[in-house]
Amino acid sequence: KPRSPLLGAPATRRLRAATAMAVTSPEPPDGTQLLTEGPGAEVPGPRRIQGSVVNQEPRVVHFSDFVTPEEVEHLLKLCEGRWERSMVSKGRVSELHSATKKDSDSHYGEEIVGDTRTSSSVHLEFEESFVVERIAARVAAVTGHTLECVEPLVALRYEPGQFFKMHHDGAMRPATVFVYLTGLEPGSGGETHFPNLELEVQPVACTALMWHNCLENGSADYRVQHEAKPVTEGVKYAMNCFVNVRPQRDASGIVLIPSKGDAEGGDAEQSPADAEEQQPPPEH
Repeated sequence: KPRSPLLGAPATRRLRAATAMAVTSPEPPDGTQLLTEGPGAEVPGPRRIQGSVVNQEPRVVHFSDFVTPEEVEHLLKLCEGRWERSMVSKGRVSELHSATKKDSDSHYGEEIVGDTRTSSSVHLEFEESFVVERIAARVAAVTGHTLECVEPLVALRYEPGQFFKMHHDGAMRPATVFVYLTGLEPGSGGETHFPNLELEVQPVACTALMWHNCLENGSADYRVQHEAKPVTEGVKYAMNCFVNVRPQRDASGIVLIPSKGDAEGGDAEQSPADAEEQQPPPEH
């Protein structure tokens, strides 16, 4: 019997998980043209994605088969020799839970190395692999946003002792899909923890979580603040897939925003109060 990725889930949470959603042959909802050839075109993807609602309000969905083992192997090969210390974004791309007013005046989107995040990352370009493009389309399909607004994907590596402290992904990112490329044994740390929702998710290979970062008025929904708990044993590989309010490329596939601009979730040194002067509400 497969173990549940939900840790310490009360009975009500287990019942909620029975509410399912599925996407068959996921394609971007706007009909954007995808790559049809190139590296990774032969790698099989999932034919059907099955999701379970693990929190109703705000809605958090767990996908048991978001990527295939073959896609994971391909992505990790793309990352070989490219790992760099993860950066954190200052400004309004995302907000740190314990941010201060002084730091909130920092330049929008500036990236720094911070002690709130100790993982390694690889920014995956839109055009470098059919698999990367196909997963971006999958993100658009399950979130209901356009492919143009899916940010470049960011692979993550957490080694023992590494973590990402409490943060919010930012009101500029109306939706997040967080993919667990590999799993960890129970008791090995690395859980994704949403304290306001009393929800903690164990890394299980090929699964993913999806949640929305904004309230209806476009401001940040701080109920979905979360943290990556320290890994105590093994290595956790994962991937950030963000939807931005701004197009990242046009419908023909031309990149509008460089992949290292604000492609990675991180700490914006900004408080919840300051965040209320946010950008206009995102279009859905």
